Amino acid sequence: MNDAEARAILSVYRPGESGIEDPRFEQAKCYAKSHPEVAQWWAEQQELDDLIALKLVSTPVPSDLKMRLTAWEQRSLRRTTWSRAALLLAASIVAAAVMFSSWRGPFQPAVSLADYRDEMVSFVKVTPKLELESSDLSRLQEFLAKANAPAHFNIPEKLKDLGPLGCRVLRFHGHDVSLICFERAEGKLVHLLVIEAAAVAKADGATNPQYAAEGEWTTATWTEGGHTYLVTTKGDRTLLEKYVGSS
Repeated sequence: MNDAEARAILSVYRPGESGIEDPRFEQAKCYAKSHPEVAQWWAEQQELDDLIALKLVSTPVPSDLKMRLTAWEQRSLRRTTWSRAALLLAASIVAAAVMFSSWRGPFQPAVSLADYRDEMVSFVKVTPKLELESSDLSRLQEFLAKANAPAHFNIPEKLKDLGPLGCRVLRFHGHDVSLICFERAEGKLVHLLVIEAAAVAKADGATNPQYAAEGEWTTATWTEGGHTYLVTTKGDRTLLEKYVGSS
């Protein structure tokens, strides 16, 4: 078994599900225990699954969903047996798409910029574990490139002046997010997160930072060169502008 095989098997594992008796799961778990990079990746996937599960619980099911599906099934009775089966399959797909709109997968549209900000800030509120610790930006971007995450992007000069601590790769709705952490004061960080622009809906393409408050945190977002940038720190806009402003 190699890294790719272990990740493929573990990616479909869900704790608590019954009927998972495939010995390959146990083999993949054992493989992860002896390969730190796979173990770290799996831990991140489980964290994201838990977060998505919480969002699913709070997602209301349309009140007329049952009525629409029932009407669809009744119309299908007037068709051939083959057509009825096809319509029921389509109805199941529609129901799954509605109920699991927050889930990763081919039926999921790009999420809103507000959702992206909220989830990223929620993640960095607790100082994240870094996959690579280094003050060398070129080394960090090389690491991100090898992980097939966004790597060739421009970092604000004022962030570079702070000096980085390290980086890691996150997953957001099936897309890689590159995270680089900078220390602005002892124990106080500024986080730079970069994702493909196409992964976030309503990223209006503004090249100038757009500021928003997320509780005690402030974010600045902008789009440049096919990427959407998000910089966040605990503090107000005036503080954040010191690191992303042009003046």
